[in-house]
Amino acid sequence: MVKLAHLTTIDLSLRYLVLPQMTAAERLGWDTIGISAPGPYVSELEEVGIRHIPLPTSSRGWGVGADLRAALDLWRILRREKVDILHTHNPKPGLYGRIVGRLAGVPIVVNTVHGLYATEDDRPAKRLAVYLAEGIASRFSDAELVQSIEDLELMNRYRITRRHRTALLGNGVDLTRFDPSRFDATERRIARAELGVTDDQVLIGAVGRLVAEKGYPELVEAAAMLPDRYVVVAIGPDDPEKHDALGADFAARAEAAGVRLLGMRTDVDRWYAAMDLFVLASHREGFPRAAMEAAAMGLPVIATDIRGCRQVVEDGATGRLVPVGDPAALSAAITAIGDDPAAMAAMGKASRAKAHAEFDEDRIVHTVFSTYHAVAKRKGIGPVLAAAPQVEAPVIRPATLADVPHLARLHAEAIETGFLPSLGSGVMERLYTALIGWENAVVLVADGTWRPVGFVAGVTGTGTFYRHFVRRYGAGAALAAAPRLARPAVLRGAWQTLRYGGGANQVPAELLSMAVDYGARRRGLGSALGERFLAAMEGRGVAGVRVVVGSHNQGAVAAYESMGFVPSGTVEIHRGEVSQVLTWSPR
Repeated sequence: MVKLAHLTTIDLSLRYLVLPQMTAAERLGWDTIGISAPGPYVSELEEVGIRHIPLPTSSRGWGVGADLRAALDLWRILRREKVDILHTHNPKPGLYGRIVGRLAGVPIVVNTVHGLYATEDDRPAKRLAVYLAEGIASRFSDAELVQSIEDLELMNRYRITRRHRTALLGNGVDLTRFDPSRFDATERRIARAELGVTDDQVLIGAVGRLVAEKGYPELVEAAAMLPDRYVVVAIGPDDPEKHDALGADFAARAEAAGVRLLGMRTDVDRWYAAMDLFVLASHREGFPRAAMEAAAMGLPVIATDIRGCRQVVEDGATGRLVPVGDPAALSAAITAIGDDPAAMAAMGKASRAKAHAEFDEDRIVHTVFSTYHAVAKRKGIGPVLAAAPQVEAPVIRPATLADVPHLARLHAEAIETGFLPSLGSGVMERLYTALIGWENAVVLVADGTWRPVGFVAGVTGTGTFYRHFVRRYGAGAALAAAPRLARPAVLRGAWQTLRYGGGANQVPAELLSMAVDYGARRRGLGSALGERFLAAMEGRGVAGVRVVVGSHNQGAVAAYESMGFVPSGTVEIHRGEVSQVLTWSPR
């Protein structure tokens, strides 16, 4: 039996952040453990079969002595329990937990980054400390799962983690629970009546711990500016241990502004159904769960324009993004939506659609277990492989900047005889960054277990793209390739590549590269990527697409011919190396 342990600071995090992952492990028959400071949510964990091991020395405040004691106590627990997988969460347990897990001999150590404790807006000293600590701790884990795409791009940019062992996790909620169809008009009216809110009033809701970082002071100020028909409620517990706790006078200030504090509630879905708008005025977020829940319940979401919130809210479509710490802007956004019932309904509908497309908790659970499977396969850990769930078929989607390191890796591994890999990963990553960011390019990836296992990339005009690449990324690419460019043959090859623009061929659009991981081949993935790519290019109105393949690579030639490409000549991009040109035309 596989023994899995999730480590968080407090039991509330086990209950509300990772319970679906733990119950999924229970359903697989795994021995599932939650490790945290004890608290009121332990009984709820035990009711669903999760064994809880208390870590009393775990605390949310930072203190070298206390944290060292917590690390030592964790080491003793891990040595005694002999867990197979340790999955760490939260800033502090994520740091010492990864290191202790490796030192204690845990076979698989995985960490979830719920939100970097520093962003690019923080002072340099804090950023340096946080990024350095994360960089050190990540070297002790087998895999890093990052919830925020902005965090992942930052970590890749500064090489905080080992990029090929880091992937985007995202975040999700239970879409069956957070479903507005579960509550009819009568239930909504009853909930609103408990607050004394009538049908013609607009009910604004906020959900989160009562701390300054969640933007409650600004929400109170904004509420004081709202017309009388607006009612604001806040759901969440006090958090007196935090440095930004709101203080004893906050309740009085909130009441004076008309904000009603409902305290901690376990039936938040019922209250979402009663709301008309949701507000999150946070200063810092990883990937806000409450905002996702509200979106899933079909509410427009007004949030601050920060990391995490930008992943939930599409400004103007599903809600509005406002500056941090600006009560006037918050109040104006509330009334702009609240005074326009048609816009409010349209944004709510769009929120629900976005939640279904992007915030499904089941997908998160699948990614987590696929990560365990991938690590176990790499390390040859049989029991985890035998007990892992079946891996789903790859999903093809548009590439994002977070995929860049994986595309460079796949290109280098699968097209190793090509010229571009000889320039190094720095050039390759700049090339794919340029492609993904260029409006006239199509770049698709196939998601496998926990990272892309295939991709295809192309442009509507090769010469135009290379000119764009040289202008925007040429200096950085030259610097990255400088040691290799010192060799005349490499320098000559680079010049010939950049000069290439399709020659006399009358088909300007080109499929530049396509690769599939060795383990995912012979399953039709290459054909599926090619078909999606060609459909996307046809949708852009191109008259045809060409692809250039080394004449020695007859396997690739045959694969392209099976997609509908036909031989149409040869080209010599690099002196002495003849390549075959194949073209495809829409039917």
